[in-house]
Amino acid sequence: MKILVDVNIFEDIFRLRTGWEASLAVVAQVESGKITGSVSALTPPILYFLRRRTQSERACRRAVRQVLNNFNIIPLGREILETAYESSLPDFEDSIQFESAKIAGVDRIVTRNRRHFRQGEIIILTPEELLKEIIAS
Repeated sequence: MKILVDVNIFEDIFRLRTGWEASLAVVAQVESGKITGSVSALTPPILYFLRRRTQSERACRRAVRQVLNNFNIIPLGREILETAYESSLPDFEDSIQFESAKIAGVDRIVTRNRRHFRQGEIIILTPEELLKEIIAS
């Protein structure tokens, strides 16, 4: 299975938000090689920016690099941006995430923000839903 993991899943882990355990379990599935994880090229700088508010430069770089170590990073190019500009999805950043997922040919997008990804092309799951699906298969 190939998944794209949205930025908010990593933020669950970094900030220990409600549901962080399930988000961490999804990342662990990628780290173990049981599923293939991808992220948009936007994800590293966004995570860095959010971490930098509370951590040193060096700590931010190390944290982002470590959490994304086993993920494929989908290059961000004109094709993704042009399609995202025209997207009917309500958030531009989420449109970039979605278009990146399409380019990468993922089976699922894992996010906490399902409503921003309403469409019919790719299955959208929360971390808890993905884990249930993995257990069931």
